[in-house]
Amino acid sequence: MKSKTITRILAVFALILMATFSVSAQQILTLQNCRDMAMENNKNLKISQEKVNMANYDKKIAAANYFPSISAQGTYMHNEKQIQLLSDDQLNTMSTIGTSLQNGVNGYIDPVIQNLMDNPLMYQIIMNSPELQSLISNLHHIGAFETIDAIGEEISKNFILDTRNVYAGMITVLEPVYAGGKIRAYNKMASYAQDLAQMQLTTEQQEIIVATDKAYWQIVSLANKQKLTENYVELLRTMSDNVDKLVNEGMATNADRLSVKVKLNDAELSLIRVQNGVALSKMLLCQSCGLPLDTDIILEDENLDDVAVPAYVNEYTEEDIMNNRPELQSLTLATKIYDKKVNIARSEFLPTVALYGNYIVTNPSLFNGFETDFRGFYNFGVVARVPLFHFGEGYNKVRKAKSEALITQLKLEDTKELVMLQVSQYEKQIKEAEQRLQMTTEKMSDAEENLRMATVGFNEGMIPSSTLEAAQTSWMQAHSEYIDAKIDVIMANTYLKKSIGVLN
Repeated sequence: MKSKTITRILAVFALILMATFSVSAQQILTLQNCRDMAMENNKNLKISQEKVNMANYDKKIAAANYFPSISAQGTYMHNEKQIQLLSDDQLNTMSTIGTSLQNGVNGYIDPVIQNLMDNPLMYQIIMNSPELQSLISNLHHIGAFETIDAIGEEISKNFILDTRNVYAGMITVLEPVYAGGKIRAYNKMASYAQDLAQMQLTTEQQEIIVATDKAYWQIVSLANKQKLTENYVELLRTMSDNVDKLVNEGMATNADRLSVKVKLNDAELSLIRVQNGVALSKMLLCQSCGLPLDTDIILEDENLDDVAVPAYVNEYTEEDIMNNRPELQSLTLATKIYDKKVNIARSEFLPTVALYGNYIVTNPSLFNGFETDFRGFYNFGVVARVPLFHFGEGYNKVRKAKSEALITQLKLEDTKELVMLQVSQYEKQIKEAEQRLQMTTEKMSDAEENLRMATVGFNEGMIPSSTLEAAQTSWMQAHSEYIDAKIDVIMANTYLKKSIGVLN
């Protein structure tokens, strides 16, 4: 007996643990939880956020055009040959200029000396004087001419420039002074593009909110239908048992029994369909929220007996809609961007002025003769460009940009009209949903009273089972319409908030 008792206690304990684990495994989500996870997981929203980041970078890029640009350049070039300013013959002549002079002097002195030597008296004088002999010898070998050869050779070397290895570098500073308004226009466009990307992000967020709300309330609607169908199936099973008893007592016919069983089979089939619908809808919501498809989620509103409808207060003006609706703000910004494109197209054919400064280094250098060394210099100045005539190119570009700006303006005006029409439609949908809710509330009350009376009459044997079945079907349909009407009111207000730009 003790072992059986212990076994039962362990079994109960195991069931409690399994139930606790099952509850903890379930994830309860509120509507705001679903919105937050959907926006965190949505890939399109992440793309829109990156576009906002890109627009921020573009704005910084445009602002950089106000400041000087500094760049550095460097080059190296190897040449096969050196630069030679004189020909080989000219260089050879320059190198032997002293020798040439010596030969010329010798050609002039030799005949004179020969005439002197032919005169016996002069010959005798020269032969008797070592000084005269030394002088005549030195006239044939003048040392100055050798020095002239060396100088000529040095000069000839300087006419050969070593340009086999050439290095050059330059640092440039450029500061725009006037660019026809292009820089200012680009900065304005970048600022508008940044706001435009933010508006597109807001639009994407609102689309996600609407889609998430729609999926959330669809699950709530199906979950309520599932509960109603389960209750209906349970009622039919109880009725089937009661009819079986009445048939056995002779108070009902087999036709009544078969009728109830047919209704029970149809209800069980409907229950399976609703359960599958709930499961698939939850999988879709899990996918939107970034959860595994098999996550066991429970929505905060799906287990409630009733759906609470908030007290909506929608007060707005046409001006509020124009200022709040992100699509209209996007088109307004697009119009401003195209207006600036007109200025940019015009600036292409206006004068531009810029200051510049350079520091240039070269090797070889020519600032102190020809040197194979690094030497540099700087320069600065003003550069201006004035377009003169382009056969109407600039005029037609400006006209094209104006046409694009006009198209955007017309789209904005057309969208404003469509938005106001959309707001009017959602206002009517809210009124229609509220009227339907009022009607379904009354219908629900009548169906509950009818079901109560039918149940009492059937239990007392005063009405047939078919009447009770009809009352139960009517009540289930009325309750389902009642829940759907409340959800319609909620979604209609959500759509209206999106249409007026206040869905956050």
